[in-house]
Amino acid sequence: MKSSKGTLFIRIIAFALVALTALSAVACAGPASSGNDTTPPAGDAVTTAPTADTTEPATTVKEYVTPDLYYDSADYNILVCCPVSNGVNPFAHSDTRLVLDNAVYMRNAAVAEELGVVFNVIFDHSSDSSGNGAGAKRINADYTSGDGAYDSCLITAYDCANLATSGRLADLMEVPGIDLEMDYWDQNAREQLAINKKLYFTTGDISYNDKDYTFAVIFNKQIAKDKDLGDLYSLVTDNKWTFDAFAEISRKVSEDLNGDDIMDSRDKYGLILWDDTMLPMVTASGQKIITLNDGVPELTLNNETTTNIVEKYVALASESCSINFQHMSGGVSWQDMFTKGQGLFLLEYFKALPLFRDTKLEYGLLPFPKYDEAQEQYYSGMSVWHTSFYCIPAFPGDMECSGAVSESLAYHSEKMVTPAYYEKTLVGRYVTDTESGEMLDLIFDNRIYDLGLYYRTGSLNSMLILMLRNKQTGFASEYAKKQALAEKALEDLKDWFEIE
Repeated sequence: MKSSKGTLFIRIIAFALVALTALSAVACAGPASSGNDTTPPAGDAVTTAPTADTTEPATTVKEYVTPDLYYDSADYNILVCCPVSNGVNPFAHSDTRLVLDNAVYMRNAAVAEELGVVFNVIFDHSSDSSGNGAGAKRINADYTSGDGAYDSCLITAYDCANLATSGRLADLMEVPGIDLEMDYWDQNAREQLAINKKLYFTTGDISYNDKDYTFAVIFNKQIAKDKDLGDLYSLVTDNKWTFDAFAEISRKVSEDLNGDDIMDSRDKYGLILWDDTMLPMVTASGQKIITLNDGVPELTLNNETTTNIVEKYVALASESCSINFQHMSGGVSWQDMFTKGQGLFLLEYFKALPLFRDTKLEYGLLPFPKYDEAQEQYYSGMSVWHTSFYCIPAFPGDMECSGAVSESLAYHSEKMVTPAYYEKTLVGRYVTDTESGEMLDLIFDNRIYDLGLYYRTGSLNSMLILMLRNKQTGFASEYAKKQALAEKALEDLKDWFEIE
């Protein structure tokens, strides 16, 4: 979300209080009533008057209000599609003794009690990256049959983009009962994914799939201490965490541990990376394939900053201080390398953190580095192939029900699931420091959504990945090969969204 919701420990305390409140609400709440309730309609502004001893003006705050709807045990079907069989499913719970599962259970129970629905979660997966994965296939089949089998969905980014331009998804800005300006919907997503005032997929507190697949720099605290690298967190807060600083520190760690004169997975490195990290590194430099200008998409990747960051990152990845775990030899996995202290920095998404929970590894979290100190913010990217977005099919179904349930899911997720997700992500055996909580807020609050990645515009995303894989540094020449294709794809996208 765009505004920070507080640090780690505040979130955990809030979660405990909310959990108790939620359990009480689930036990006591009844169907919505249209009697003499004086509560304003959902989405209306609520004015909060100042106290008598202050001169501050009244502030206007939107508050969620339970819809005056009740569906009397009607089925509500959510389709969840991930590219891997153990993908993130924010709507199902398997063990309510676990913090996050319990929060999902309570959230589902609260919404079910509030609106009278019975949740059915349909999970499917496929590894397709063409936009025709399990989600696209199921929604297209449902469109053909006219069954209206799914009330809402969490579908991979590539499939969402394909379905959006096939007319298969509802414009969320037009769905009754959804107020995308509420804090529990991601405002960065709302601003950066809406083409010509149409938004077909988004995220927010309603899902932690996109959070699990958000990239960060995970660092080994012991190596940082042994190498006398100082306070890495302060580099971030002091605006010094730039790519050049990141590269300089990475170069301080490189060691042939077994003395065989061969640098492989049995040795020690400053940086453990993989092909796809080229995309979040470009994102961290503030660059996008497509940028929206008042809702109009424009190609913006081809510039000096992109050229420089691509060349710098490819060069760093080619040095002896770095190892690409997708193409390494030696027989040691990247998880074991990092756990055993063979890497200072690991570039990964948050879903990797549980791998280190029950180890002796002490690690910290940092955002990806800025391009330079002149850059205003730290920006964070997500793993495009793994990330799924929330959407609603355009046919036929009960759109009012889909809107009401989606809004209720989002609201109750903010109160219950998001705090639990923070606890699951950070509060482990060794990562309990306040600084990591602050870094997590910084990372999530400044995520970038690049439509050019999801629509695979001109295959520029693949081009960037292949440049890192093949150690190519000539960005300008590679872009020139894709430029005509990208421009044609952009025009097709604008035509579909009826942009002159």
